[in-house]
Amino acid sequence: MRAAERMQKDAELPPEMAGRLEPLVLALISAHEELIKLLERHRAAISAADARALGEVVGTERDVLTRIESLDRDCRAALGHKPGVAALTMTTLAKALPSPEGPRLAESAAYLRALASRARTLQASVREASESMASHINGLMRQVSQRLSHAGTYGAGGRVESKASVVSGLDVSL
Repeated sequence: MRAAERMQKDAELPPEMAGRLEPLVLALISAHEELIKLLERHRAAISAADARALGEVVGTERDVLTRIESLDRDCRAALGHKPGVAALTMTTLAKALPSPEGPRLAESAAYLRALASRARTLQASVREASESMASHINGLMRQVSQRLSHAGTYGAGGRVESKASVVSGLDVSL
């Protein structure tokens, strides 16, 4: 028996679940909208090489992601998710609910899916930009090391190798 059919047999279950689920979904939507704005700021901070802004946005992102994780866990609990048991989805619940609760929950679930997809795309973009920036900085540091080396040559590992002790320094603080 499918989940929707089981729910239709138990008329009291869907409205009760929807009442617990709707505020959680709205909170998840709000948190995802905030995350998207933060990811856009994160990308801009990387592009501008603004270490201060980057530090602030990363800390705030961490808090929002923790909140999303907690809300998602609460959503799953409200849907009755348990290990090894076929899970009920918001879409299935929305189909079993009468109007206006059902269509409203279905619309909220669809919007949440779109936001989550956009956040994943932005996270991938930020990850790629971060890797690119780290690779660039690594290359710059190798060039600086080569210039500061007395030998001025690379060893077999692709790094500057000098047997002589070199007394030099470089302040890379921002």
